[in-house]
Amino acid sequence: MNFHHSRAPLTADELKRRAEALSANARGSDQAQSRAGDEAADTPSDERRYGPTAAKILREVKRSVALASQDAKLAVFTEAAATLADAVASQWVPKNVMVDRLSEIAVAHGYFGRDRCEIEAMIGKYAERVADEKQKPDQTSSGLKLAKRRLIAHRASDLEPEKLVWVWPGRIPEGKLVLLGGPPGLGKSQLTAFMSATVSNGGHWPCGEGSTLPGDVIFMSAEDGVQDTIIPRLMAAGADRDRVHIVLAATKPDGTGRKTFSLKTDVDLLEEMARKIGTVRLIIVDPISAYMGGSDGNGNVETREVLEPLADMANRLRIAVVAVTHLNKGGGGGNQSALNRFAGSIAFVAAARAAFAVIEDPEDDERRFLLQAKNNLGKKCKGLAFRLEQRLVGDDVMSSNVMFEGDHVSESIDEALSASENRGTKKGQSGGGKEDVMQFLRDILSAGPVDVLEVERQARAAALLEDDKRLSKSKAFRDARTELGIKSTRDGFGPGSRYVLELPDASWAPENPMGAPSQTRAPMDDLGAHGQVGGRQ
Repeated sequence: MNFHHSRAPLTADELKRRAEALSANARGSDQAQSRAGDEAADTPSDERRYGPTAAKILREVKRSVALASQDAKLAVFTEAAATLADAVASQWVPKNVMVDRLSEIAVAHGYFGRDRCEIEAMIGKYAERVADEKQKPDQTSSGLKLAKRRLIAHRASDLEPEKLVWVWPGRIPEGKLVLLGGPPGLGKSQLTAFMSATVSNGGHWPCGEGSTLPGDVIFMSAEDGVQDTIIPRLMAAGADRDRVHIVLAATKPDGTGRKTFSLKTDVDLLEEMARKIGTVRLIIVDPISAYMGGSDGNGNVETREVLEPLADMANRLRIAVVAVTHLNKGGGGGNQSALNRFAGSIAFVAAARAAFAVIEDPEDDERRFLLQAKNNLGKKCKGLAFRLEQRLVGDDVMSSNVMFEGDHVSESIDEALSASENRGTKKGQSGGGKEDVMQFLRDILSAGPVDVLEVERQARAAALLEDDKRLSKSKAFRDARTELGIKSTRDGFGPGSRYVLELPDASWAPENPMGAPSQTRAPMDDLGAHGQVGGRQ
């Protein structure tokens, strides 16, 4: 309720008529009237109409005058008028109620032995003070006095230590903000689907990094379609979709229509939703720049102000928040620190307790690294490597899914970023060109399918492949394979199976065609247990 829209101060004639009406209803002595006033102020009606704070102020004001000695009543009444004026300015009490209650007190105490007009004028003065004081430094533009500023602090000895709980051990802490950055198209959004699936199922994290308790996920994505992209990705990742709640929009302030969710104005709605669900462990915001409420995210102060309510909410409810963002290109030859690459203000990185980046393997553009840029709450994490694979999730519906390798990687994030951005200058400096490789593959595969390891051996012998490089890490071989439409097929299954390469018009079929379907990924990958990509690096 905006009390600053109350009626204008009463005129002298209005005050006079009101005082006469109140006088006609006044009965008994000052003491009796004071007790009656106390009882009236203590009735539940004030609390119902104006709230408990306003009811307490009104009750205490009337009581203080009633309990004051006769010669001090006027001074206490003056203080009461000032108190009520402050309550009106702070929007606790309506201005007309202030005037009514002061008039009642004055009548009940016989105007304190003063002329009635004098007391009425004093009441009018305090009513006018609320209307006139509009642009003081401690007021808002609407003229309302701001609540008194104070520091909020706790004695350290009054607080108990709390154990830090991890949603993803060592990477994503409960109740904190975590950044996930990377160039477009490398799989950041697929990673969030993987995280959502793991949390919703209470599943296991890759490379033996432990498991997580099952919980619900709130998912916000501004760039991907819900039914044609997000749902298929969640299905490909194996998410429990009953526990994933996708935020589409927020209503407008009047409760109608739709608008984009804003971290400036709608965090309370997010908290309300999380409390209603009751078991939320993870919130995905992808990308966070789309939910900044008009802020470009480049100003440190403004960015902190926008992120603070989100971080506070996450801490109160013990929910991990993963915010997706982009990485900027490095200046000065690609040698800029990874922490300075996250898009927008440095306040994003400062507010986050951990930050990770998805980077393309500079030697294999189908392989991705998930590397740590920052972790304030845990030890340095080893990197992870993954690929994106296609899965059939419905009738003619395909979606990409993250497949992690079975071992950690040792790449440094800064070195990997620099190498990935500088890879263009190194292309073609070793090994054969695409045309040479295409001719080599035509020749070696013309008689039928050939084991991948044999293709590698002959490619090295022909000086088309470096001694320490696999076919999957050679851009020339990958491009040649695409150009020729070469297929990769698994022959057999189990420990004795192998991968073979064949030209698209080959009539040969594997000895055990039911052992495994044809693969669409790079033909040189060795498969580890449980569908993880592993084998030699």
